Formats: sequence, structure tokens, C-alpha cells
Amino acid sequence: MINNRINMKTEDMPKISRHELGEKLDEILDKAIKENTAFLITDEGKKDLVLCPARWYDPFRDSDFGLIVNAAIRYAMGRQTYMPLSVSDFTIGFMPMLDNRTIQVIINDITEELRFRNGEMPQLDIWLHLKDKAEEERKQRQDEGRWS
Repeated sequence: MINNRINMKTEDMPKISRHELGEKLDEILDKAIKENTAFLITDEGKKDLVLCPARWYDPFRDSDFGLIVNAAIRYAMGRQTYMPLSVSDFTIGFMPMLDNRTIQVIINDITEELRFRNGEMPQLDIWLHLKDKAEEERKQRQDEGRWS
């Protein structure tokens, strides 16, 4: 079951500085876990970060999550409805959380569908964009040594 706090908006999170995080690390970690909450780590001129319990992301680490994403993509390909854009947007939004296998299947499925349809399919731009995003994610992981 997905934890309902995962949708917590960053503007609702308590804000702390990197310095405060360093000074009170154990206390902040305990509070995040015990109260099932997140903290926005923010300092001017630096990218904001979110500290939250790791269990919030357990559903995305489940291999079934990637399986469902791949199934949705396969279902949506060839449709001339709202579904291709919805599935593509969802997939792109969760791309950093997808495992390597799911990303490779996305690339392979779109490539194969394009070959099967001789490069012509409904809403082609959506599928090419999704394939590009998946390839970018794969390349980034390869460059970082996170792709096997």
C-alpha cells in the first residue's frame, strides 16, 4: 500500500538548512521516521533537497511497479485517446525511480512498435519523446556507473 504522505507538498514540509541538518542529524532522522514526515533542506543559492523516510519509496522499488508501467505503455501504444499522453507523462515523472530493466523494456518496446508500424503510429511525437527520455536516463546511469 502506498503511504499517503508521499504526496506531501514541499511547501508543507518543515524547512531546515544544511547546517541545521548537520547539527541535529540524529534528531531530524528520528523525527522523520517516527512522525512519518519529511523535511525540505533549503539554503539560498543551492538546490533544495527532501529528506523523508525511505519506506515512502518502497512501492517504486517493487518489480511489479515497473511491470505495470511497461503494461500501461504497451496498452497505450497505438491508441488515439488521452491515454498515450497520460501514460507517457506518468512514466517520465517516475523515470528516476524505475529500475534499469523497466527502462530498457520501454526503449525496446517503443523501438519494436515503430519498426512494426514502419515508423508510423498514432501520436508518434509522444512515443518518440518518451523513448528519448528513457534513453537519456539510461545514458545518465551508464555515465554514473549505475547501469549493468
